[in-house]
Amino acid sequence: MGMAGCAFAPWPKSAIAGATPEARVANAQEKLHKKPEAAIPRKDMFVTQEQAITELLSAAEKARSNSDYDEANALYERVKELAPNNVRAIAGKVGIEREKNHVKQVEAARVLLAQKNADAAFSILRGVLIEDPKNAEALKLQREIRALKESARSEPPRLKPPFDKPVTLEFRDVNIKMLFESLSRATGINFILDKDIKTDTKATAFIKKAPIEDAIEMVLATNGLQKKALTETSALIYPNTPQKIKDYKELMIRSFYLTNASAKQVAATLRTVLKSRDVVVDDRLNMIVMRDTPEVVRLAEKLVAANDLADPEVMLEIEVLEISRSRLQELGIVYPNKLAVATSASATALTLQALRSTFRNGAVDASQINVSPNPTANFKKTADDINLISNPRIRVRNNEKAKVLVGDKIPIITTTSTANVGISENVTYIDVGLKLDVEPRITLDDFVNIKIGLEVSSLGDPVKNSAGLTIAYKIGTRNASTLLRLKDGETQILAGLILDDERKSANKLPALGDIPLLGRLFSDHTDSKSKTEIVLAITPHILGNISRPDAEVSEYWSGTETGITDRPQINVPASGAGGAANRFNNAIREPIQPEPEPSATPDAVAPAAAEPGSIPEFVQPPVNNVIDGSNKSTPP
Repeated sequence: MGMAGCAFAPWPKSAIAGATPEARVANAQEKLHKKPEAAIPRKDMFVTQEQAITELLSAAEKARSNSDYDEANALYERVKELAPNNVRAIAGKVGIEREKNHVKQVEAARVLLAQKNADAAFSILRGVLIEDPKNAEALKLQREIRALKESARSEPPRLKPPFDKPVTLEFRDVNIKMLFESLSRATGINFILDKDIKTDTKATAFIKKAPIEDAIEMVLATNGLQKKALTETSALIYPNTPQKIKDYKELMIRSFYLTNASAKQVAATLRTVLKSRDVVVDDRLNMIVMRDTPEVVRLAEKLVAANDLADPEVMLEIEVLEISRSRLQELGIVYPNKLAVATSASATALTLQALRSTFRNGAVDASQINVSPNPTANFKKTADDINLISNPRIRVRNNEKAKVLVGDKIPIITTTSTANVGISENVTYIDVGLKLDVEPRITLDDFVNIKIGLEVSSLGDPVKNSAGLTIAYKIGTRNASTLLRLKDGETQILAGLILDDERKSANKLPALGDIPLLGRLFSDHTDSKSKTEIVLAITPHILGNISRPDAEVSEYWSGTETGITDRPQINVPASGAGGAANRFNNAIREPIQPEPEPSATPDAVAPAAAEPGSIPEFVQPPVNNVIDGSNKSTPP
């Protein structure tokens, strides 16, 4: 064949003599090269090559799991020498490069965290976990960052200078644009106002010694406005209406590849809890694709992490014992109950007329007289103890049913007669033996609730039809069903399914067998006792229970009824507002230092004195860093 000339590789003699996977493949290929038409060498070559590839791939996966990437890469190369187009080897080499990159990214995130830049570190880890959700180092570092953020929530805000300094602003019925002029002076942030902000909007604010970030939030929330960070020192202010939110709100697409949970069920949860509409389910990949705001996507990540958990499993050790005890005693003499006389010419029984004729001829001797049965003396006593043991071990997933059958399938023939067609026979099978149905439910406290159904059946006497053909059997059965609650490793024994049978019979000679004491000489007595008991012992061993999710994915902020966000916020929605305002982008870190303006207008009340080192209080300064989207000038 064509394969004989191309499958053989010129392996060196030393490799053929060795014990490596390549040597075994080379040896098999050499045998095939000698006999290219033989079926056995061809089969041996295929099997040897497959075993060698499997061995090398297993070693590569083990080295890869131990982070020995150089060794794993070398093993994948050896696989490619045997099979250049092996998919697992190619994918393994790509995976190694990606894992190396993940190691570098995790280390970079660890350095950023040491530099107190938790947000940047968290962003890097998020990218790693999108590609590898089970990366242990990334998950560990992410939990550390979340723990730091959780502990910081209970403390007062600590922002970088000058945001960590308090500010006091007092305005009464001031034009909203002038108010932002004051905020721009105080914060160093350039505010760009949307053209649809009403120019006659009046705002009143009394803010005393509040962080600048909170002051901005309160002004926006109480006036039905929303903001969007454009640069580190610029922000867009627009009305908090559904249409404007659609115009300015950035959306992102996120794909979730689920491992354990059902994509349809998780998608329904996202639609219900997060009010997400753009959610698509791919059943083939068990994947969810959603398009929403970054805040909603971050919440979706936590929801998916809390739902995509592996189902717990339990190993059930089941031991079934059928203990059977039987006693049989048979004592006495069995006398004949039948007499037959036959002529020498015939072995058949004679009629009365033939018997008279025979006696008249005087031709009857002892050989012609036969009694049945022959007299027998019985002195028998037996005792049997039988233990039938079945010890199945079955692994079951949580809330799934498992069945065990140890026995036989008995055929039952059913005959059906149809007019103008004829007679047809159907064969059905009945399970006879030990049948066990179990359905476990594993709880988080390492208990297992087990629903058990046990049936022990035995084959009885056949049931025949009028033609003498067996059409069915009598089935003896014992059933038990219950619901148990057992601790992991606890053994429970169920017993008491007892079948007790006692029988007595006697064969006697008329009259003589009824004589007290002496009657035993003229009778045969049989006494039998049998007792069968079923004992079931069951022991659950939990193989893997549900791991409780971390606190950060079990409890977190989700915004308000009208707006979804991943953190607490100041939200006083104005009439007609379509959603809650989001916290200002954390990228704003180094604002322009404000210049003090001692002047004030009659509409504002200046504070008595500024605290040392704090940001001066500004009241309606001249137009500075405010850009009006309506291209209208603001009067001084």
